[in-house]
Amino acid sequence: VIFFSGFSYLHDLIKVSLESPFIDFAHYYTYATVVAQGQDLFDPEAVARVDASLQIRRALSAANYPPLFYLLMQPWVLLPFRPAALAWLFFNQLCLMGALVLCFRHVPVPSPVGAAVTLFVVLNYQPLKETIALGQANILLLFLVTLAWHGLRAQRSWLTVGSVALTMHIKAQFGLLIPLLWWIGHRSIAARALIVASAGVGISLTVLGLPHHLQYLQYLQTSMDSLLSWAANLSPAATVRRLVGARANTGPILIVCDALLLLFFARILPRTAPAVSSVMQWSWGLGLSAILLLSPLTEEHHLVLLLLPLTLLTMSEPASNPADLILLVLAVLLLGSRYSFEQFSALHAGWPSLLMTAKLLGIAILTWLLIRRLRQAERAEL
Repeated sequence: VIFFSGFSYLHDLIKVSLESPFIDFAHYYTYATVVAQGQDLFDPEAVARVDASLQIRRALSAANYPPLFYLLMQPWVLLPFRPAALAWLFFNQLCLMGALVLCFRHVPVPSPVGAAVTLFVVLNYQPLKETIALGQANILLLFLVTLAWHGLRAQRSWLTVGSVALTMHIKAQFGLLIPLLWWIGHRSIAARALIVASAGVGISLTVLGLPHHLQYLQYLQTSMDSLLSWAANLSPAATVRRLVGARANTGPILIVCDALLLLFFARILPRTAPAVSSVMQWSWGLGLSAILLLSPLTEEHHLVLLLLPLTLLTMSEPASNPADLILLVLAVLLLGSRYSFEQFSALHAGWPSLLMTAKLLGIAILTWLLIRRLRQAERAEL
């Protein structure tokens, strides 16, 4: 099973490297080129000139990543686009292997069955394949959140500090890892991560200027309505928005959904999670699920981040309750399988839109399993 899964994965990598336009990486590359030329990222004419010179197909969004991200992408624009995209693909495969190695290091005696199941899930995980085809940054994020977890487990706090600070400059919603660290008792690490992240903001302010940051914040505010009405958005807020209809006010929906979710996770997560403990392990996985649920935009490729808690579940001791095993299989099927109803416009609004919530249901089931493991770990450590 692993041999055939590995062969299929390798085939997909080769096919993607030959055929994919890597439209999300092309977005990174285009705006990093704008920065390299000293132009304004929100100047349509400057972006149009770069588009005309590069002649590559890209995701047609504005510069919607944190400002420092486009500075971090500068090394890639030293290469022509196609070699840069292939180098990015190779780099992300190294990040994936690094994340898996870190997970395996913290399993005292890996079960052959658990290791095989983990590899099977990873090699056949549809969000991972979508991320690779798009050239998205989610595999890098997976490595960073795994490295942050490893830093806590190995009591190397600066690994956690640096990794957490960097994640929020790749995708802003992962700044929620800082309050997560504070909430579960690692307040000094959270404070240092905030300082390092703030230093990153200082660097981007120095290089790109205050006007760009203000335009970035304005763009996030004005684009919220379109994000929540987008059919590919899996977030609870977007699900509620589609359910109640386009006439509903976006702001209250997002506020109510996030407030309820925050209260729920604040009630579930412990106030103290020792670094070298199962409580911390399950709290970290639960935090990743919480971020995807709280974010106003969660797409299928973002689910790559859930490979960490899924790996922790498949590599840990099997659940004593058969129902938990059934739920784990169901979560893997819902999260990792290839399916979509997005092309059916009749399912984009009203009650029929609930048929598009299977991935969200997968996140909910995984969250429930992590809560159960967390409660078991808390009882075991009493």
